[in-house]
This record gives sequence, structure tokens and C-alpha cells, in this order.
Amino acid sequence: MNYKKIFASIAISAGIVSGIAFISEKPSKGIDTNAIDKSVNPGDDFYRFANGNWLKNNPIPASESRWGSFNIVAERNNVILKQILEDAALDKTAKVGSAKNKVGILYRLFMDTLKRESQGIKPVLKDLNDINAIQNKEQIIQTIAQFHQKGIRCFYGFYVGQDLKNSTSYITYISQGGLGLPDRDYYLKTDAKSVSIRNEYSKHIETISSLYGFDDKKISAQAVAFETALAKSSMNRTERRNQEKQYNKRTLKQVLNDYPQVNLGGYFQYLKVSSFDSLIVSQPDFFVTLNQLIIETPLEEIKSYMRWCLMNNASGYLDSKLEKQNFYFYGTVLTGTKEQKPVWKRGIAAANNVVGELLGQLFVEKTFTPASKQRVNAMVDDIIAAFKVRINNLSWMSKETREKALVKLASFNRKFGYPDKWKDYSDLEIKDDSYIENVYRSNEFGFKEMIANLGKPIDRGKWGMLPQTVNAYYSPTLNEIVFPAAIMQPPFFDALADDAVNYGSIGAVIGHELTHGFDDQGAKYGADGNLKSWWTDEDKKLFEAKTKVLVGQFNGYFVSDSLHINGELTLGENIADIGGLTIAYEAYQMRLKKNPGKTINGYTPEQRFFIGFAQIWKNNIRPEALRNLILTDPHSPGEYRVFGPLSNMPQFYEAFQIKEGDKMYRPIDSRASIW
Repeated sequence: MNYKKIFASIAISAGIVSGIAFISEKPSKGIDTNAIDKSVNPGDDFYRFANGNWLKNNPIPASESRWGSFNIVAERNNVILKQILEDAALDKTAKVGSAKNKVGILYRLFMDTLKRESQGIKPVLKDLNDINAIQNKEQIIQTIAQFHQKGIRCFYGFYVGQDLKNSTSYITYISQGGLGLPDRDYYLKTDAKSVSIRNEYSKHIETISSLYGFDDKKISAQAVAFETALAKSSMNRTERRNQEKQYNKRTLKQVLNDYPQVNLGGYFQYLKVSSFDSLIVSQPDFFVTLNQLIIETPLEEIKSYMRWCLMNNASGYLDSKLEKQNFYFYGTVLTGTKEQKPVWKRGIAAANNVVGELLGQLFVEKTFTPASKQRVNAMVDDIIAAFKVRINNLSWMSKETREKALVKLASFNRKFGYPDKWKDYSDLEIKDDSYIENVYRSNEFGFKEMIANLGKPIDRGKWGMLPQTVNAYYSPTLNEIVFPAAIMQPPFFDALADDAVNYGSIGAVIGHELTHGFDDQGAKYGADGNLKSWWTDEDKKLFEAKTKVLVGQFNGYFVSDSLHINGELTLGENIADIGGLTIAYEAYQMRLKKNPGKTINGYTPEQRFFIGFAQIWKNNIRPEALRNLILTDPHSPGEYRVFGPLSNMPQFYEAFQIKEGDKMYRPIDSRASIW
């Protein structure tokens, strides 16, 4: 179960980094000169100059919604992960309860499609019967608690995490949730495409319901009505970026009085959550609406909604008819993907979801090299040093704020490769009964572990990503940057490439994550990880004025006549992109003094730096997936992650002689310059 983590990552979207791909591509040494389209003027469209030939020659595989650098690296990892899983599944000598034994059983069960076919919906009949047995609204709460333990999303979200304003302790959070569509706007927008998707969603619920043997239209109408009511009181994506707005601390007594029908007292009692006197209500308006909905909605309609929550969660884990219908809506309708991935690739995703760190242990044994870690760590030193110089030279920042910014920079923790201490799975039982029941047991195991954190000191050794994940992240509450082993390979990091390319690629990724500590939201956290202001009022105003320039720039990027990037939603990632690349460039200039570069294949070191950066963002994407990304993702599409930062950087203008009249040229007074 993916409990809420507050961190910012490098990837275009979480959906592309889960070990899914189609064609194996050999890593290149340095920049890929074959990808470059020299017919394109770098000053007009640097993204297509650097990647044009690759974009033409690499159509999106039918099993994917997009195809780019992250997928290519994940595909290499897939080859390794497949071998690990197949060996584990066939190994009859693995010690019972060992990592290899548990991983093997789980993968074997997923791959046994005949068994899943014969079981059909039997593994979830008990849960359906529990819903049927509900006689009054007071009994709803026990089933909600059971569902949340199993990872079945319904009604609202609950988690235990670091207290944003007291980062040395854990606290309970409740938040909006319970929607089957990706975001509230999917329920509320009135454009033709949104209406079409809602119609498809209703048909999807009808089809799934009929496969479970229910009155299809009744459940569909009632579930959609309930979800739409929840959506109307949900915060939008832009609002949810603001952690201060969501930090609404309440006493437990106050929450029980404010939302009596939600019955959180019964919920916590059933879950046996340790006693606590306060919690965070992330979206109070949502819970006001939920409380009223429970009062006004007939019990049978609430039960229809609960049935849909269960069926929707389980459909991807059961027989082929349910799995294919689930893929049709969430894969084809929402992202444009033409066909399902091969079963073995879905099996890898399944193993990552259920026993991810167990699989990660086996993965790093085969892939991770200390030499790569050492070289990347040295680059972090360079980039932090460059960042320090830039902070010291900021003309708009006062001495008072600058000193605190430097303290925060110096206190960054860093993690590379994999955890020093692996997660203990000894209490997780993996049985040879059914795949979905093991998913539920895994979620219950994680849920119990999460609740047990209350009253304990913060575990700073935990990771928010698996070692086999092609991504990186920054955690504001821990003030740390984390780089899983999987991203330390071409095109992000190439041990055989020159410094120019590595600083432009993995260097920009490192700078990106560091800059997240100083983006519009990360800058609200102090060096100790607490959500608090460390800025003077004047500096804060100057900083916000600078970020508005970037908002305006990205609001002006239209991906179609009616769809443009949301500059406010993507602001944090855009700040991190431009800041990270600028700092990486300065770090590379410092490195050049120790290790002079040279022109290779006709490109200067500075040109290779920028080409290396642009090539990590190469990406073909389907229109449906692009729409979903624009509406729900805080990251801009790949090509705009190239256009945006480079059009603001004078170093880029100098490297490629960009001049007025070129399409990427921005007048000096309209360029964004923050960090």
C-alpha cells in the first residue's frame, strides 16, 4: 500500500518508473549523436534538435502510454528482475520465510493465470458479504476500517506520518479520498472530453458490476453520484500543493464532535490505534460534506458505493475478464494504451507492490556498483558547493535569510543506492492461496507497521522508494535527497561518459532534488524539517515575485488549442528544473578547472552539457496520457522541461549562439531567474 509521502521527485510521472517497457536499448557512452536532428535549429526547438531522430524512430509500444528515457532504463532493469523472479519461483530449496521464498511464491501465484481464472471472484466474496450484512449506518465504520487495512480506498484517507511542524514525531492525518477517477476535475469539468470520460466511467462500472453479478446500472449511478458529491468538496491539485493550507491541527474531541457521522472514534477503536489527543485534518470542508452525505444518503446507496470501491480495487487482481476491463478503462480510456503488458512484466509490478524491498535486496546484489556511488557522491559535493556560491551571490536575498538558507543547504542528508537497513518482512506471511489475498496481507502488514509508528522516534533510515525504481526524490521533513540504484545508469549516469554529459544529466537531477528544498513549497521548511517560515517578509515577497514570472511562462505553453500547462500546479517542479540545471552547470564549470573538457563529435563541453540534459527528457506520449498528465501531474511534459529552463539560461544562449528572432529566445527582462 502506498501511504502518503510528502516528497518531490524527478520523474515526469510516477506511472513511468515502475519497471515497464518493450524494447531493450543498449546504453550509449555520453550523448546519443544518432538522436540529434541537425535539420532543427537549436534556437528554435532544442528538444527536437537533441532528440528529433530518436522521436521519429521510437514509436510508443502498444503496451505503453508513453516511451522515453525512464522506460528504457526500466526495461534494462526488467531483464534482471525477470531472471531474479523466475529463479525464485522455481527454487524449491529456498528457506521458508526467506526473501527468495516469499518473492518466489508471490511471483508464481501471479503467473498462475489458470488458478486465478478458476478462482474468479471467490477471494473477495467475504468482503462483499460483509457489505451485504451491514444493517445500519453505525456498522459502516468497521468495514471502512477493514478496507483501509487491505489497501481498498474508500470514503477518505488515513495515515500516520511525520508531523510537518514537529518533524521529530509522528502524527495522525485524515484526508480527502474515495474517488475512482484520477482527480476531482474529472467529475466537474464540462468540456466534451471530460463528459466523454465520465460516460465511459459509468459504462465501466456497469460492466465490472455485471461481471461480479450485480445490478450494473444501479451501482453505477449510485457510486458516481456519491463520488461526485465528494469531488465537489475536494481540494484541487494546485491547492493540495500548499501544505500550510492543509495543516489543520484539531483535538480528537473536536474532530469527533465536528464529524459525528464519520464515526472516527469507532474507526480508531477498531484499528486499535494508540491513544492520541490531536490529529491533522487536511481538508476540513471535505469532512463536513462527507458527514452530511452519510446523514442524507440512503444506506443501500452507500453500500453500492462501498461495493464499487471493493470491486474497483480488486478487479486488476482477479480473473482475465475483470483484469481486461480494468485495463480498458484505466489504461486505454484514460491514457491511450493499446494493449496490456505481457504477464511477466505485470508480475514484476506485482512483486514490487507486495514485496518490493525483498525484491530490491536481490536486485542490488546483481546491479549496484560502489564505484558509481562514489562518483555520483563526488558530484553531489560539487553541486552543493556551487549552490553555496550561488546563494552567497544572490543580490535579492538579505543576509539574515541567506544565513538560514546556507544552514539548510549544509544540513542536507543524502542516500544512494539502497537502504543501510532493509525493511523487516519476517511478520509478513505469504501463502499459496491466491494472489489478491497476499496483496491484502501485504497491505495489512504495512498498515500495522504504519500505525505502530505513533509514539516512536522518527526512523530516518527508511526509504520512500525502492532501489529498483528509476527515479529520485527530496523529502522536506527529513531534508534529504535520495537516489535509488536504478537511476545510476545511462542516460542519467554513464561511468564511461565525459563530465559534461554526466553533469548535464545526473548532475541536473541532483541539482533538481536539492532545489526542491528551496522551491515555492520546500522553502517553507526549515533545516530541521519543520514547516515554518525562515524568511524575512521582504525576501519572501521578492521570491514570490520571481516565481510568478515562471508561472506566467508555463501558463503560456499550450499543448493543444484548449489545453495548456498549469503554471501554478507545476511551479515547484519548474523551479527545481531551472535551479537544478543552473547549479549543475556552475558545478561543471568548477570541475572544468580541475579537469579541462574538449570538443567531441563537433560539440563543445558546454554544448554537450545541454544536449545531455535534453536527452534525458526524450519522450513520446499518447494524447490521452498527455491530457491526464496536464490535469493531474505537478511535472510539466518532457519537452517543456527542456524549453522552460533553457530559455531562461544565458549560459545556453551563449553555448548555442541563441539570438533574438529564434523561437526559444526570451527577452532578458522576461526571463525567470530564482536560484
